[in-house]
Amino acid sequence: MFNIKGKINGIEYTLTYKDDKLFGDKIPLEKAIEENKKDHGNLGVIPGDADSDYLKHECAAIELITRHVFDEVIHYELDWYDDDDENTFY
Repeated sequence: MFNIKGKINGIEYTLTYKDDKLFGDKIPLEKAIEENKKDHGNLGVIPGDADSDYLKHECAAIELITRHVFDEVIHYELDWYDDDDENTFY
């Protein structure tokens, strides 16, 4: 599960990925769906990487969103780490 707050054209939006589904604000959600159709090569880290249909893989989805949907990531929360670990994804 992850939540990402970011900007597109200077406006803040939020996306959430939970239970293998992406939901949130309309503009970044539509942009994520369009970017998912493109060939961005391998995204994510092994074993959660993917070379297509990125939104079906949590690790690939977060990389797609941070690299190709938001112009700027403002804040994110991941449930992949303990609270003491640094939340980094690229």
